[in-house]
Amino acid sequence: MYKNASYKEKYAEIQEWLPLIIETVKKDLKNEHLKKDFLFIKKYLATKNINKLTTQDLTEAYQSAIANEDNGEALAEFITSRWLMNNSELYDYFEQRLTQINPDFGAIEEIDMPTAQSIIKDSTAQFGAPHTYLFAILNSVVFPAEAFQKLKKDAKHDVQQKIDETSSLSEKMSIENSKKNQEREIARLTDKYEKKLSGLQKKYIVDTDSLKKQVAQLQRKLQEKS
Repeated sequence: MYKNASYKEKYAEIQEWLPLIIETVKKDLKNEHLKKDFLFIKKYLATKNINKLTTQDLTEAYQSAIANEDNGEALAEFITSRWLMNNSELYDYFEQRLTQINPDFGAIEEIDMPTAQSIIKDSTAQFGAPHTYLFAILNSVVFPAEAFQKLKKDAKHDVQQKIDETSSLSEKMSIENSKKNQEREIARLTDKYEKKLSGLQKKYIVDTDSLKKQVAQLQRKLQEKS
């Protein structure tokens, strides 16, 4: 399905997944490509702080460059090579499985459906559906179209599940933080009013002692007059 596809064609297919790839190779891009390609920076990142580039900044820049620049194919190939280096265990897994089919796995025309399902199942269990899907496209693994469609669906489901889990966790943390803030505020107010009550109590004792002294003095004066 992607055996004869160019890198530009592959990246057009996985453009929604590019942030995941860029996040993995962000350091490589900054340390290797961006340090040399000043024209790229001037054209795509001129308004950005180079020392504070986000994944989104880089994704937008490289997505546009890959699609529109004459060297877009080379850029996509460079990004792919660095992504594979950062996922060497995934590469080793596929190499081991594909060599079982044919030692010259580059000559495989198409993997039969049962074998494809087995490879995908084991890879997904170890590395996740999104990484398995991206690897299969970027390395032109010759899965049947049906297997690719199922893998893509599973990859999207995994990502959405993580988004939902993150959202749920953020909501839970927000509730917990709100609860802690309320508890701190209650403790602060309690301490404040306890101190105020303590002050009033001391004042009451002082005032009472003073009143007792005044009454005693008045009684003495009355006794003296009588």
